[in-house]
Amino acid sequence: STADIRPGYQLKALPDSKFAVLRQLVSHPTEGFLSMFKGALSQWVYDMLHLLLQPTLEGILNEMLGLYDSAPASTYIDASAPSALTLIASSAIVGWLLSPLELVRTRLVVQSASPIHRKYRGTFHALKTVAREEGGLTALYLSPYHAVPTLVKHTLDTVFRNMGSFALDRVAGIDPYDHPATFAIGGLVWKTISAVVMLPIDTIRTRLQAQPRYTNKAVSESASKGKQVDRFIAFRTCVPISPVPYTGMINCAWRIITEEGASLKQIKRRRAAEMAAAMSGESEKASQISNVGYYGLRGLYPGISLQLMANVAIFGLSFVRLEEMDGAF
Repeated sequence: STADIRPGYQLKALPDSKFAVLRQLVSHPTEGFLSMFKGALSQWVYDMLHLLLQPTLEGILNEMLGLYDSAPASTYIDASAPSALTLIASSAIVGWLLSPLELVRTRLVVQSASPIHRKYRGTFHALKTVAREEGGLTALYLSPYHAVPTLVKHTLDTVFRNMGSFALDRVAGIDPYDHPATFAIGGLVWKTISAVVMLPIDTIRTRLQAQPRYTNKAVSESASKGKQVDRFIAFRTCVPISPVPYTGMINCAWRIITEEGASLKQIKRRRAAEMAAAMSGESEKASQISNVGYYGLRGLYPGISLQLMANVAIFGLSFVRLEEMDGAF
């Protein structure tokens, strides 16, 4: 079975429960408690730079377009930005500029923590190594495997994070003051739509980031000039990744749907049924069972249940707040 040939530095097939995943990660001999904080520095640097650059660029765009005094939509945008266009554009541009940090964070999280198999020693070493082995800044910023998912992610994420009030008030016609309860329900629906749309994009983008795309020239130079540049080390991951590289967002989504649509329990039950049919001499039935693909959207939505539960909890708290405000008046 696949469990028998699994490398010692890799986790077993991850169970459905997120808490079981954490227990398995902490108890693994080459991972441990500190593995829960992989990529923390990369994330912190990204957050600080984004916090500095995005408002600055947005202000420059607003000043250039003269939108500070002529933007009535500011009341309806959650972030109180004068223009939705400059808000979305600045977020997408800054997200694209900082995307190498997100790529590095994914690689640091996914790589094995074993000192023997670890490829990247830290954030800045990972940036240098990825740039040297995978085509430099051109590949990091212009490769369709990274640039397209990044722009899609940061554009849609900004829309869902900041345009909820505008959509409910101006588009759906729900006034937050006249109909606060309906407005709260609309907010829950908006957050649910956001989760349904953004989770597959985040999943696909993470899968593409976790796949190194080495250039032959970089690998050969690393192998031949070990003293002048860092020796080439294969990328060993603590979780299994696809041995066949994805060719883009659509290919990645389709393969996840067709290859990972079933849960582990469903796969085990199907394999047991296939073995039972084969042992009983029903070879045709066993062949039919084995040829059925694991189709489904499950693989595109990791953690969807927890996110929906959090949305419902926030929705419940908003109703408690509404009742407190009604009691005050």
